[in-house]
Amino acid sequence: MRIRNPRKKRTVGGNDFNLSLSDLMAGLLGIFILVLCYTTMHFQNLVDQYASANIKRAELVEAVRDDLKEKNIQVNVDPDKGEIHIPENLLFASGSADLGPEGQNVVKELTVSILGHVKDKAKYGEVGTIYIEGHTDNMPIETAKFPSNWELSTQRAINTYKVMRYYYPVDMDNMRNQMQEYMFSCSGYADTRPIGDNNTDEGRQQNRRIDVRVVMLPPMGKK
Repeated sequence: MRIRNPRKKRTVGGNDFNLSLSDLMAGLLGIFILVLCYTTMHFQNLVDQYASANIKRAELVEAVRDDLKEKNIQVNVDPDKGEIHIPENLLFASGSADLGPEGQNVVKELTVSILGHVKDKAKYGEVGTIYIEGHTDNMPIETAKFPSNWELSTQRAINTYKVMRYYYPVDMDNMRNQMQEYMFSCSGYADTRPIGDNNTDEGRQQNRRIDVRVVMLPPMGKK
């Protein structure tokens, strides 16, 4: 009779270990690919939402421009930046921040158009903030009321907003974005954000303006 050696043990082959490691690596690779695919799709979704929001913003400011044009009010727009440029001569006398009757009428018509289009969220999307911005040329001003162009540009923006709210107080107060934040904000930039050449009369005239700048809410990652 053959006697087995009790000390002899069965060993695990290297092939079994390699197979288990290969399975683990394959599983990890599969998970990585799934995560990468999801991240790529999510990123592309955000990109598409940004592009769609920018298109709607451009359409919104162009619609405001067209509304004002029907009222014989000529303004310029920058669709890519969501800006409506209202020249100084439609609103203010030189060196003044007070709006006369004609300037107030321009702001009134502007407000009607903005409120109407911003409320149409299905067509123009979710607006986050509407900035009322005052701008000047680089010609210095130094008066008791306006020591510099900073004070002049800021007061012009504030007075423009005040006229908007004077005509439509309830509608203006109710303008809240999706985050329930108030939509309107005022600021002045003096001559720091020119759109024309301050070395020419024409360029300086372009720079003396009120801008209405529309900012859309950032995408929330919805599919």
